[in-house]
Amino acid sequence: MAKFSFHCQCYKRENLAGIDRHNRRRNKNYGNKDIDAERSIDNRVYITPDTTLYQECKKQIEERVLSRGGRVTKASNWICECIFSYPEELPRERMDEYYGIVLEYIASRLGSCNLVEAVVHMDEAGLPHMHLDVLTITEDNRLSSKNLITKEFITAVHNELPVILKGKGFDIERGSAEHATAGLDAKDYKKQMDKEAASLDERLESLTAEYNDLVDAYNDLLRSRKLLEQGNLKKA
Repeated sequence: MAKFSFHCQCYKRENLAGIDRHNRRRNKNYGNKDIDAERSIDNRVYITPDTTLYQECKKQIEERVLSRGGRVTKASNWICECIFSYPEELPRERMDEYYGIVLEYIASRLGSCNLVEAVVHMDEAGLPHMHLDVLTITEDNRLSSKNLITKEFITAVHNELPVILKGKGFDIERGSAEHATAGLDAKDYKKQMDKEAASLDERLESLTAEYNDLVDAYNDLLRSRKLLEQGNLKKA
């Protein structure tokens, strides 16, 4: 049985241009060797802005938030990008149906007007996956990822979508605990990454100390050897 896979992270306005170029393959060159540009023609676009992702989000924020007295700060998250992988165990010919169900569900939870970009990448190593960019505008016209992308929402996606998909004939179930990072929100995900980074830093410091001790020991041996050689020369 296939495992459901979902990950999401929030981004600020300065990240949107890079996300848009990546999602719609607008870069001329890619340092990511996992991207096969010759296969990019097979990518699937379900939702796309008329102009750019940034301009579309800016327009909607001005019309739906600022014009109604809402506030937007430099710290505001403009979008949440949700990534849904398509399991290899599922038939490839049903992919459009699968992602149609996903889009319908997310629209019902976060509002269809908030869905601004949805692209499936078929040209990367690994599983096909959809990048779904969602504006973080609440029903009461506030730009607030904190109130929209909640733990309750993330848990509901993991619990409910597999059941809905299974009811539509997809042999899929909720991901197991070993895929826990896929369900973390941006804040918790960052905490986990920071914790792992701290652990790596400690390991690096330990290895550096061991290396320095070995260097000191090596230098002591060289000095001892040199003194021994000098003593032998004097005796000779």
